[in-house]
Amino acid sequence: MSLGSTDVVVVTPPGSEASSGSYLEWSPILGGAVVSAAISTIMAAFGSAIGLSLVSAETSRSTSMVALAIAAALWALWVTVSACGAGGYLAGRMRKPLTDSSSHERGVRDGAHGLVVWALGALLVAFITSSSIMGAARTAVTGAAAAAGGTGALISQQADPLGMALDNVTRSTGTTPVTQGEREEASRILVRSLANGSLDASDRQYIASRMAARMNIPQADAEKRIDDTYAQLNQAKETAKQAAEKARKTAVIVAFMTAAVLLVGAAAAYLSAMLGGRHRDEEIDLFGRG
Repeated sequence: MSLGSTDVVVVTPPGSEASSGSYLEWSPILGGAVVSAAISTIMAAFGSAIGLSLVSAETSRSTSMVALAIAAALWALWVTVSACGAGGYLAGRMRKPLTDSSSHERGVRDGAHGLVVWALGALLVAFITSSSIMGAARTAVTGAAAAAGGTGALISQQADPLGMALDNVTRSTGTTPVTQGEREEASRILVRSLANGSLDASDRQYIASRMAARMNIPQADAEKRIDDTYAQLNQAKETAKQAAEKARKTAVIVAFMTAAVLLVGAAAAYLSAMLGGRHRDEEIDLFGRG
């Protein structure tokens, strides 16, 4: 059967059709993100094991906190660059080649795929870290941090400064023990005095008179005991403030380091994806076979 005079047949050369839809190819992106997350998880487990081997409950046998912090930062940087680089390279190498753009444009598109791999991989790692899969690793890291402080630090964290202070104040050698109500009253006065920054003279005299009668000691001795106890509590308060300030500064440093490492990871994923795309176009054999 012959075609009519108005029928036209158009033959399109292979590879010349215009691309339609999004330039993003999710299959290589998902593959690269999974590889990146797997590498990060495995290397994080290795890092936890190495960290535990460097610390001990005995301070003399434990590596210094400065050395541990430097080692942890370098390890995190290496793991991030390796994982993002591998995932980005895989996404760039596995992406379908396009003939409708220049080599520069193809490189930019490959790099964009690497960035998406980096972003998706970071989300996967965050999910894995927050799930029960990494519970053992989190426990190991917590134990390592506690052990690095030494046995003395572990004991001091469990101590109750206010309770110990009240024990010193209310320790009695008389026949009438201090009641629970009097102990609670002394606790409230001491807490209020710490908040105000000074021990009121009338409160000091009141507690001393009650304690002197209960403990069968002179008024002057009771007042001295209260002064010593308040000084100890004030020192504990300053120590807690210094610890909180140190924790704040540490958190700031960790936050900046985390952001810096993530940015380096993004750059590694972008450049590796471009490299993978170039190797794809040039059909380079990574194993050097003919």
